[in-house]
This record gives sequence, C-alpha cells and structure tokens, in this order.
Amino acid sequence: MEIEEIKRLDCLLKIYIDVNVDKDFSVLSKHTDPFFILSMTGQLVYVNEVCETLLGCTRFDLIQMSLSNIFISDCLNATQTFFFKKGREKLTNFDSKISMTHGPVMDVNVTTFPILFDEEVVGSYVVLKDITLFKKERQLLSEKQAVAGQLAAGIAHEIRNPITAIKGFLQLIMGEYKGESMYFNIVESEISRIEVILKELMVLAKPTKKKYEKLKIRLLLDQVMTLMESQVLLNNIQVEKRFNLNEETILGDENQLKQVFINYIKNAIEAMPDGGKLLVEGSIHGEDRVQVRIIDQGCGIPGDIIDRIHEPFYTTKEHGTGLGMPVSYQILEEHKGKINIISSTNGTCIEVKLPTMS
Repeated sequence: MEIEEIKRLDCLLKIYIDVNVDKDFSVLSKHTDPFFILSMTGQLVYVNEVCETLLGCTRFDLIQMSLSNIFISDCLNATQTFFFKKGREKLTNFDSKISMTHGPVMDVNVTTFPILFDEEVVGSYVVLKDITLFKKERQLLSEKQAVAGQLAAGIAHEIRNPITAIKGFLQLIMGEYKGESMYFNIVESEISRIEVILKELMVLAKPTKKKYEKLKIRLLLDQVMTLMESQVLLNNIQVEKRFNLNEETILGDENQLKQVFINYIKNAIEAMPDGGKLLVEGSIHGEDRVQVRIIDQGCGIPGDIIDRIHEPFYTTKEHGTGLGMPVSYQILEEHKGKINIISSTNGTCIEVKLPTMS
C-alpha cells in the first residue's frame, strides 16, 4: 500500500473514531465490550477501557502497538496480521492466544469486522473474549470423561460375559418350555436393554473404528427422520422439516452421526410427553459449515442441568443411562463439530454445526 494511500485511510479512520466511537455512536459499547480498532497497516489506534483491563495495559502503552506485540506469533501470518486467508472486508471469528510481556498466555476468542466510512474499508474492529476459564473447564471435563471411560471399560467387561451366558441359557429354556412365554419375553427384553447400555459404555470407553466417508447431509437427515417416524407417531408429535440444503457434503462416519441426531430427536420427543411440535432445520452456516437445529416445545432444561448435561452418567431420567449426551458430544468433537443448547420454559433448541467439504 502506497504511503499517501495509508495516510488518507488513517485520516478517514481518525474522523470515524471522532464522529462515532468518541461520541458513543459505535456499534459496540465502550463500557461492556473489550475491543480495539486496527488501522489498515495493523496498528492499534483506539482501545476502550474494558480492553485495557483485559490486557492489563494502559491505553497509552497499547496505542500504536502492532498485533505482534499482543498475540503469539503462531496466530499471525507473515505480515503479522490476522488476515491470512481471512477477508478484511467481512466478519471473521476464531480462537487465538494473547501473550503480553508481563502476564501468562491468555486464550481468547476474536471477532473482527470492517469499519466502513465513505463507502471504503478504513480499518477493523477487533473484539476480544477471554475463554481461558472455558478451556480449563473443557480440559477438566475431558479428564473426567477419560476416567469414566476407564471405569466403563472395566464394568462392561465384567458384565458382558455373564450376560452372554444368561442369554444363551434363557434361549435354550424358551425353546423347551411350552407354557406362557410372557415372563421369558420380559427377561429377554431387559437383557437386550443391558446389552444396549454395554454398547454405549464401550463407545464412551473406547470408540469403535470409524469409517469416514463423503456424506450428503440432507440425505442423512432424511434417513434419520424416516427411522424416527414410528416414535413420532406413537408420541403424537407433529414434525416440521425445513431443509435449506442441496448437495452439501460432510466427511464423517454415517452410523455415528445418525446416532447423534437420533439421540437428540429422542430427547426432544421425551421432553413432550403430551405431544407437541418438533422442528428440524438444516441450513448452510457461513462458508464452510452446515447447521442442524432440533427444536421442541417441552418444558426446557434448567440451567444447572445444562451445565452438566455432557457429564458421563449424569441423568434426570428414571431409566436413563446418562451416556447418550456425552457419547454424542464425543462423536461431534471427533467430527470437528460443535453443539450449542438453548433452553427456556417454552422449549429447547439443540444446534449442531459440522464442517462441510470444499
């Protein structure tokens, strides 16, 4: 960029800050959102008070710093900016790491979007969110899941052998017995239920070998909805599908992803014991993701339960195993997907985002 052009854009950016940010006309709050403004050359030209507190540095010291003074070098490109493979003229969101000289490394989520003035991009807002605590909590959860996995493997191994023997002898007795078979059928049904629990335990303890292949997300969702048709009808649930998808594809294990969506839909059905409406949406999210939303009209999930919903063996259901949600979460993690749960007394929305194939 030519020197004269840089000076011109810097001048326009200064005018923008004077007119908008200093007079509280900015799109961001100076008192709640930690943000700074970046010039087209990658220099900090404005820092709000909240950002000063977050970074532990005065505005005087931060102004005219470059990104390389704040973020670790691995997060920046050769020109020491964020905008490697990221367009400067659009909103971008990503995780990064801050390393100020006087403090520990801080995990942050970064949102950047352009500043338009006189129909030109003259700079960028950079909004920060400290996610260090969130990362620690996720690490702790992973450690708890690892311990639970070891426990699950031991339990499953000890139970599987006697269950196999019991099932075999039961079938022999059933073949010879000529009387009422109702009780035998109940016993056989309960043994099958134990086998299902053992299977979920083993997925948690040692995930089965995955078969990753190219999958059409719309076709996968249609197949899931077909599989769930009988349960929907039995529970007086009205289903609405809104699939704004065409040929978008993802890379994944078909059976495991079906298990995830079946689990979430079963939870939605169970949340509406008196019937209701179930909305399943599929849409493109950004440039490289698809989003699936499963929305029910149940009574919702209390906040303290949402915080623990992915913990192994934690359940509020009378006959629940407490494994469905953590297993689904683990499968999504392995597929580089994300889940977000929004709930109120009017119902629950489960959002799943999965990366698409280019």
